[in-house]
Parts: sequence; structure tokens; C-alpha cells
Amino acid sequence: MTGATGAAQRFAAGVQLLDRGDFAGAERELRRALALYPGQAETHYKLANACKEQGKLTEAERHYLAAIALAPRHAEAYNNLGAAQQLMQRMQEAEASYRRAIAAKPALSQPYLNLGRLLQQLGQAEAARACYAQALAQGLEPGVFQHLLDAVEGASTAQAPPDYVRATFDGFAGQFDRHLTDTLDYHVPELLSSALRETSLPAQLDMLDLGCGTGLCGEQLRDLARRMVGVDLAPKMLEHARRRGCYSELVVADAGQYLAAQAPASFDLVLAADVLIYIGDISRLVREVARVLRPGGRFAFSIEQPSHACDSYRLEPSGRYAQSLAYVRGLAREAGFAERSCREAVIRKHGAQTLPGQLLVLQRP
Repeated sequence: MTGATGAAQRFAAGVQLLDRGDFAGAERELRRALALYPGQAETHYKLANACKEQGKLTEAERHYLAAIALAPRHAEAYNNLGAAQQLMQRMQEAEASYRRAIAAKPALSQPYLNLGRLLQQLGQAEAARACYAQALAQGLEPGVFQHLLDAVEGASTAQAPPDYVRATFDGFAGQFDRHLTDTLDYHVPELLSSALRETSLPAQLDMLDLGCGTGLCGEQLRDLARRMVGVDLAPKMLEHARRRGCYSELVVADAGQYLAAQAPASFDLVLAADVLIYIGDISRLVREVARVLRPGGRFAFSIEQPSHACDSYRLEPSGRYAQSLAYVRGLAREAGFAERSCREAVIRKHGAQTLPGQLLVLQRP
């Protein structure tokens, strides 16, 4: 197989493998495409994506730059180059790449999202605010950028829009697990599993994993499950959860809407690891969880501690919500829960800071 026709076939096969999450296979096919027909910007770009998803960041950078050299206004290549540079902790270069992506294609939303978050991480709140406002002025994803603008400006809202949650996770589903463990030092699934097991959980449970993401919690508790349902708003995250093989069913849905559609006493355990950070007012969710749990059922979840004292919840500048422990305990009592466990924990890192919170296990009488 030689020439442009062979290269096109290899390219198509590589893109298909990339879309399916087989990044090593995609890299192999795309390299063959380049060998057959060099000098193709889109082949370099897709190959760079395959390398980035595998953590081969230096190689990814090389191919993004090759794509840009061949197509100087390739906004997606600039954006993903910035993401690779950010993962390599080269923040100024990442910022410049995101800005070049915006200049090349002002109607592309992802560079605004990446740039704004990077600017916040660097402590440049006013620059981040201007970035989100610019995206809104372009008419891009109002639910996403209005939420981020509200967070930066200190506004109070009850819940993040579904569009924001999807945009947050679908954009880096392939790197999600590595980002959590390597960058955010995230161990909530293991800690929740440990806390639950200390409450003498029986085996053969019907479990509901709200905001299941790629299935990190499901993997920790699969040995206790008779049936495990995973629910998430981000379809690409569920593709990765499906590969773990621990879920009986995976559903693209909002957590609250899914709960409301379930029959009473449907589950023995409901999990919500890093889910309440996208919901400020959790009163309805707590009531619905109590309704769908069987007698003796557990509700295990994490909350982030507010950066400033508050009576209930607040929208943090990061775009996440934090609830006060007193507020959560009050809702638990109203719903009839007994508290089985409450642990202080580091929820994740945010830049150089660690974010404290609590892990709670509640039980329905």
C-alpha cells in the first residue's frame, strides 16, 4: 500500500481508533499514514492527539508544531499544544498557545475555557474574567461561560448548568484518570471505599454511582456489587467507564433527574464522589437519595470545604461549589439519615494548594 490512497486509508483507520480510545493503535496507523504521504497537517494533528492521550507529551508537542508549520491557522492544534504545554508545567507557553488558538478561530470555545482556567490558576482573576466575557460576547456556550463568569465575580447560584459539566469532562476524558492521580493527587474513591467498608457493608448490593465519570468508584467497590448503575452527564466519560466492565448499566443523565425517575427503595448504596461540587443547593438531592435507598442503605459522598465561612453553600472562584458541614448534616437529619462516618480529607490539589473537605457515610434507618 503506497501513496496518497494508502495514506488516506491509514489516516481513516487511525482516526477511527482514536475515536474509540485505542490511542496506541491510532498512533501506529497515523505514523504509517505519514510515512506513506508526509507533509499532511491533519495527520500530524491527529497523531499528536494520540500521543498526548498516552502521556507522550514531548512527541505530541513535536507533531502539533509540525501541523502548525503546515497550517499556520490551525486553531485546534494551537489549543491542544497549549494543553500539552500546560501538562508539562510550561504555563507561559501554554497561555501563548491558547491565545493564538483564539486569534486563529475566535468561534472555537475550548481555548477560552482552557485559557480562563489557566489564568485563574496563575492568580490572574481579572484576566480570566475578561476571557470568559470575551467568549460570551462571541455567543459561545452561554451556560458554560456565564457560570465561570459568575464564579469569578462572586455571584451566588444554586447549581452548575449541565452544559458546563459536560464541557468540563468531555474535553479531557481520555486523560482524566491520569490528570486526577498525577496532577490533582485525587484519592476520594479509595477513601470512600475504605470508609464504607468500615461500616460493615454486606456483599451483593444494588449500587448507584452518581457522576460516575470514568468509573473510579465503581472499580473500588465492584466486589460488593450485585448490580451497579453509573450515571453521568458526559458521554465520553461513560465510554471509559464502560471499558472497566464493572457497571451493569450506564446512563447519560443529570443526577437529580435520574433519581427522581427511580422507584422508592431501589438501591442499597448511592455514591457521589466529587459530584456535589457541581451542585450548590443539595437539599432535593439528599431527599431523593433517601427515597431511593432501601432500609439500612448507605449514601457515601464527598464535599469540599468552603474557602470562607458560610451557612450553607457557596460558588467558589474555581466554578465548583462547597458546602458547610453544618448545612449537610442538617439536610441529612431532615431526610432521616443517621451519620455513620465523617472524615476530614484532602479532596484534591488546586495548583499549589490542597483543598480540604469531608467524606461522609449516611445510613437510612
